Amino acid sequence: MADDGVSVLLVRASRSLGECEYWLRHFGFEDGGLGPLADARRCCDEAERKNVLGDTETAATIAVLRSTAAAFALRHCACSKVNCDFDDADGTLLDGLGEHDKEGLSRPLTEQAIRAARAALNADPEDALVPLHLGHALTWSGDRDGAIAAYEEALHRDPGESCARSCLEYFDALPAGHSSPNEMSWDEARMWGEEPHISEISHGRHGFALLRVFFEVNNNDSDHRFLLFSSVADARTYADERLSIQGIDPAEDDEGEDDGAVLHIHRPGRPVAGYDLRSRVRAAPEGGSSRVDWSDIPVHEPLESPLPPGRPLRINTRTCF
Repeated sequence: MADDGVSVLLVRASRSLGECEYWLRHFGFEDGGLGPLADARRCCDEAERKNVLGDTETAATIAVLRSTAAAFALRHCACSKVNCDFDDADGTLLDGLGEHDKEGLSRPLTEQAIRAARAALNADPEDALVPLHLGHALTWSGDRDGAIAAYEEALHRDPGESCARSCLEYFDALPAGHSSPNEMSWDEARMWGEEPHISEISHGRHGFALLRVFFEVNNNDSDHRFLLFSSVADARTYADERLSIQGIDPAEDDEGEDDGAVLHIHRPGRPVAGYDLRSRVRAAPEGGSSRVDWSDIPVHEPLESPLPPGRPLRINTRTCF
């Protein structure tokens, strides 16, 4: 178990990478994501120095965070410097490095992404996110066989991972019996204005709370921000302190599509419990602030094998931090 100082650094690194993901998703990274990316790396460096006890769980979290940072840096270079498609839904082009990056701008970032992903795979042999990082970097480098093996591993670890499935279809290498699932991804649901199907059983070995926060990107677009917490109590603290400021009040918004939050509680091998916090906002007495009614939510029930601080996860085709 990481000490408090290390935990704070890991959570900060994860939140910074979440900000990077936001910039990549909506603005192609531009300059806004470079600062958070550098901050995430600094936090990982400091956490590694402070992990004097050599805690393996902490070391694994640092390795996954480093792999994510390296994957984002490569993706940014491929998109903004080489002007090639490289995203989290369909992967990238085979041998984009050789075919499109004539100046070799992305070569050191490609090599770094491959090294970081392999190190993270060794540190955590069950993580479902890192094989995608490796598959994308190997695809970009031109290693078709290596990329296929990485995507197959990603699909083995998470049979619902549509990105790995899409990449294997691109290589005409999708294993038999892996037809596209009927579940709707977060992004597909947002596109159609619907609520995605959530797997009834929580997979993986950690318990955690996932807070899905709705927000406006601009006047025409909205998105979800996915925040991970090691306990429901931590998720409640965030919601009470931050969401009330955003004004999640059904009495003031008849549409209800651009703000609000949904809480999902994951326990290993058990059904995922979902709670619409928006519907639980209660008007406060005159002069007070509206608050979420948590009375029917198991806030203080401990989670088995709680998610290590700062560990990102791949859930329903989105990387969550």
